[in-house]
Amino acid sequence: MNTTTSVLVVDDDAMVRAGLSMVLSADPTITIVAEAPSGADAVVAATRHRPDVVLMDLQMREMNGVEATRRIHAAVPSAAVLMLTTFHLDTHVLDALQAGASGYLLKDVAPQELCHAIHLTASGESAFSATITRQLVARQARSRGGDDGAAAARALAVLTERERAVADAVAEGASNATIATALFMSEGTVKTHVSRALAKLGLDNRVQLALLVFRAQQGS
Repeated sequence: MNTTTSVLVVDDDAMVRAGLSMVLSADPTITIVAEAPSGADAVVAATRHRPDVVLMDLQMREMNGVEATRRIHAAVPSAAVLMLTTFHLDTHVLDALQAGASGYLLKDVAPQELCHAIHLTASGESAFSATITRQLVARQARSRGGDDGAAAARALAVLTERERAVADAVAEGASNATIATALFMSEGTVKTHVSRALAKLGLDNRVQLALLVFRAQQGS
């Protein structure tokens, strides 16, 4: 059984890649399978190495992180893409989430938090700077107005009561463990509810589920 998490590091700054690789190498449960200096190279490397997690820069020459995320998500859907950016109010971050990214962190994240986020995304959960992401998501939801909110609410109506409760908790940024405790169910049951909700709604990950819930809340 493979107990390590394989990671592809993507950044157009060689010094940043070297620094990230050094930080991640300190975690014995993380294995860096490749580095890529551009979005285009990242797509090739992800297809070749099929990593558990792609640690993706946002702004790069040739192909940015958003487009690379979209292509990797299509080619290697098992790979979780975790954005790592300095732009905490950049709309490209939301674009990345819509493209299939599992979350994002700011580049000033502490090393242990970065490693934890990698493991979280590898296990199918979201990982991002919660406060900033919530601000971005709420801002995005407000900007879309009532029609979009009503459409989101209609979409969510297909969920069962328990699935909707789990979806609401996901939108609050809660982990599976936290949701399990709050709703008196096992983590396995939480994962099942999340998976069923994603399937019913045609979504790819829990970040997109959180976005949908926020839109519904803003439209109510």
